[in-house]
Amino acid sequence: MITADNFHWVSKLTSLRYLDLSWLYLAASLDWLQAVNMLPLLQVLHLNDASLPATNLNSLPQVNFTTLKILDLKSNTNLNSSLPSWIWNLSSLSELDLSSCGLSGVIPDELGKLTSLKFVGLADNKLEGSIPRSVSSLCNLVHLDLSGNLLSGDITVIAKTLLPCMKQLQILGLADNKLKGNLSGWLEQMASLRVLDLSKNSLSGDVPASMGKLLNLKHLDISSNSFGGMLSEQHFVNLSGLVTLVLSSNSLKIVMKPSWVPPFQLREIGMHTCLVGPQFPTWLQSQTRIEKIDVGSAGIRGMLPDWIWTFSLSLTSLNVSTNNIIGELPASLEQLKMLTILNMRYNQLEGRIPDLPTGVQVLDLSHNYLSGSLPQIFGGNELYYLLLSNNSLSGVIPTDLCNMVSMEVIDLSSNNLSGELPNCWHKNSNLYIIDFSSNKLWGEIPSTMGSLDSLITLYLGKNNLSGTLPTSLQSCKGLVLLDLGDNNLSGNIPKWIGDSLQTLQFLNLRSNEFSGEIPEVLSQLHALQFLDLSNNKLSGPVPHFLGNLTALHLGSPIGFTSPVMDFIVYGVGGAYFSVYMCSLRATYKGAALIFGRISNLLTSIDLSANQLTGEIPSDIRFLSALVNLNLSRNHIGGSIPDGIGSMSYLESLDLSWNDLSGSIPQSMTSLVSLAYLDLSYNHLSGKIPSDHQFATFSGSSFLGNVDLCGAPLSTICLPNNNKHFDTMTYLCTMLGFASGFSIVCWILISSAAARKVYFQFTDGILDKLRTAADIKLHTNRMLAGRDLSVPTGSQNSITRYHFGGPSTAA
Repeated sequence: MITADNFHWVSKLTSLRYLDLSWLYLAASLDWLQAVNMLPLLQVLHLNDASLPATNLNSLPQVNFTTLKILDLKSNTNLNSSLPSWIWNLSSLSELDLSSCGLSGVIPDELGKLTSLKFVGLADNKLEGSIPRSVSSLCNLVHLDLSGNLLSGDITVIAKTLLPCMKQLQILGLADNKLKGNLSGWLEQMASLRVLDLSKNSLSGDVPASMGKLLNLKHLDISSNSFGGMLSEQHFVNLSGLVTLVLSSNSLKIVMKPSWVPPFQLREIGMHTCLVGPQFPTWLQSQTRIEKIDVGSAGIRGMLPDWIWTFSLSLTSLNVSTNNIIGELPASLEQLKMLTILNMRYNQLEGRIPDLPTGVQVLDLSHNYLSGSLPQIFGGNELYYLLLSNNSLSGVIPTDLCNMVSMEVIDLSSNNLSGELPNCWHKNSNLYIIDFSSNKLWGEIPSTMGSLDSLITLYLGKNNLSGTLPTSLQSCKGLVLLDLGDNNLSGNIPKWIGDSLQTLQFLNLRSNEFSGEIPEVLSQLHALQFLDLSNNKLSGPVPHFLGNLTALHLGSPIGFTSPVMDFIVYGVGGAYFSVYMCSLRATYKGAALIFGRISNLLTSIDLSANQLTGEIPSDIRFLSALVNLNLSRNHIGGSIPDGIGSMSYLESLDLSWNDLSGSIPQSMTSLVSLAYLDLSYNHLSGKIPSDHQFATFSGSSFLGNVDLCGAPLSTICLPNNNKHFDTMTYLCTMLGFASGFSIVCWILISSAAARKVYFQFTDGILDKLRTAADIKLHTNRMLAGRDLSVPTGSQNSITRYHFGGPSTAA
């Protein structure tokens, strides 16, 4: 790399007319602008891709290079300035390229003064506002690219401003802005256009059939808008030079006659999310030079035609994902020698995976019904994304994967793979992600996996792996996510996890056989935001270091960072699809959930279903960014710390099935985000708080705490002096009963008339009860078919009763 510490030497070249220092490293040349200003005869200046330092382009009071014709500073992203006012004095300027320079502010009206301009490139900046009307004066303009800004306004108004003068305009790039409006009434008038890119805006309406009048059009991209309606042959009848057609991410319906033969030969076609089906478009068979096809999510059903695998020998990218395609992959697939990207995920493909082309780089066949064993050889050595998850593949994982030196992502999850993990991984690998989860793999984790020092994510969960964690994994110092949950791993949790894996943000060891205490060295994982050690055999006190997990502190510069790398593949017209999406299993709000896309806001600690003792550490209050805390089903005692009310982000709290005692802290009512609370089956006492979120919880949150009272439980709380109140109430009640009973007894003793009435009354009640009992007994025996003439009674009966009834034959 060629560098320059300063530009002073340039200022001495006063007769210089042409200066090109592109692609040099000029980050230390703080004086570059002042030095260039000393070149009065300069006509051409190329400093693109030169890493120029942050510069206030408006720092020059005036410029001396007024004869400049070409100014190219593109791809110096650190300039961070507004458009300089001195540019508007360069009346001879014909080419202006300040793309990707970090420019901000608005485009001034003075742009219209530069009437000699043929090329204007201001793409990929942060320019905002509307496109000034003064551009209508730029009658010589051939190339205008304002893509990738924050420009707004109605494209119909903008176009009518440009139209009267710009008869020579061939390239118009307005993509990735905030433009509105439609294409009607102006598009057909731009007859000189060769390239039109309006993608990634908010344009709407129908696409007019008059688009077919743009006879010179070669590249058309209107993707990622809100266009609707139907496109037919009439839209393309005269576009014989069309090479690129991108209609993706609109609500368009593509209706072509099966016999239609287009007048063009496309290189790229993008119809993602347009309604193309139910049949695969037959007119594509005539496009024998096509390189990229994207008809994902296009409503295609049934089998793909056989010609799709043979009609174009130049096919490099085929995306037919998220349709309802059935059938099997052809054995002739390996004949597509140019194929590098094959995306057929989310279909209904069956059968085995055939041999692959040697040049394939991206293979995504996930979410189908493929079966059989994996190919022993995956094409050549250029494969870097292999995605076969959610199928019914069986057999063992082939060792050939260890030799794929370009491989970055392997996802074989959710299949029926068995056997042991390959023990052949190499240090020179570029692997970032391995996902073998949700299979039937057994044995120990191979030691050679520790050789993968580039590894960022390792998923081996939901298998039958056993043994201890290999110490070699401590060499994977770039690990961000480690998921080994739902296996049969045993032993102590290794201390080297805290010592060596300093970048770890997600650690899942749930549902294994780990034992011993939770090592304090885990407190060194300052980036950790997800810790799940639930359903093991861990013992000892609840770790007091939990409050030291600084990534869970609000305002921490470590927390809330991007958790994992995003792996995307670019396809037709700059469209892309994500090849892998990280996920995690977690118990959240009382339910086992799968978080399909990991967010940096997924902050959780789950130590439930172990044998932990001690008390909840008071330092837990520092975890103000924690969303989910689950300490249930342990033997934790003591009280709930009052500081728990400081955990302002907490949404789910489960402390159930422990030995907690004392009252529920009133500070917990300040947890305004708390949506799930389970304190059941402890020894808590006192009144349940009723403010804020507590008013939304049901009685199930507090069951099994016999000394708790108040809503939502049915137990009514007594006043604060409840002991005194209970004693007095008891004494008063007993005294009242004794007094009443004494009065009744005194009356009966002192009055013969009262005694007579009392005993007559009680005899009458007893006679009635005895008669009712005998009638009930008679009825029951009739229902049972017994002989009612037989006298009945107990041995102690004084009186026997006989009920008449029909006699039975002897």
